[in-house]
Amino acid sequence: MEPVSNLAFSEGGAFWFDQLRSQLRGADPEILAEWSEIIEKTSKRACDDSAGARIIFRGVVDEEWGFTLDVDASDPEAMLSLLKSIQNSLDLMPAVPKLFYSTVMGALASQAEEKGKLDSPWHISA
Repeated sequence: MEPVSNLAFSEGGAFWFDQLRSQLRGADPEILAEWSEIIEKTSKRACDDSAGARIIFRGVVDEEWGFTLDVDASDPEAMLSLLKSIQNSLDLMPAVPKLFYSTVMGALASQAEEKGKLDSPWHISA
């Protein structure tokens, strides 16, 4: 799957994208990657996505210490599972990841409310 370089939002998309990128600056990318792994595993388990075809929520730390988050939810049930997993994890997170993943959850919820799923995968990096 080829990552998409921008977010697939209708109105207000630039706001979400700017919020996410600004929250990534200065954050510890390894902690963000650990939380993305926890969220991905719990959401896949919740909607029986053992094959990994319905949910992608993968954080990667690159050689230059940058963080990238790839996100995809292929159907409304997968989207709901992903949103619930993020919500259930927020209270356990330190402040910076909590703020970042709260914003991700808001952006996903906005997309889900409008269409029920993502139009295309998201690729968020800073």
